[in-house]
Amino acid sequence: MKASRLITTTILGAVFGVICMLATRYTAEVPFWPLGVSFLLHHTVLGFTIGASSLRMHWAAHGAFWGALFGVFLAIIGVDIYPDPWQLFVIPVIWGFLIETLATKAFKQPQ
Repeated sequence: MKASRLITTTILGAVFGVICMLATRYTAEVPFWPLGVSFLLHHTVLGFTIGASSLRMHWAAHGAFWGALFGVFLAIIGVDIYPDPWQLFVIPVIWGFLIETLATKAFKQPQ
């Protein structure tokens, strides 16, 4: 595990967490606390996990895999709070893919 990759993916996770937190706050009227803040924490931990993972698979599948794993838990938690819980599963897959894509291709941080 490289420290620079871990830092890059964690920061990307935090950035996407802020985007997701603000998007749900103003489009779906999701309360800022506790669900909005949990999005920020969730995506930051997702970025950290992608950077710390030692799984050997294609970079695109790697990001989508971790996004799907985190998305399952987020969808279960948000089923009573969020109006469309299926989005809570699908969107982390996209965020995981984007975190891995940017870290691997844009910032040249190999797995």
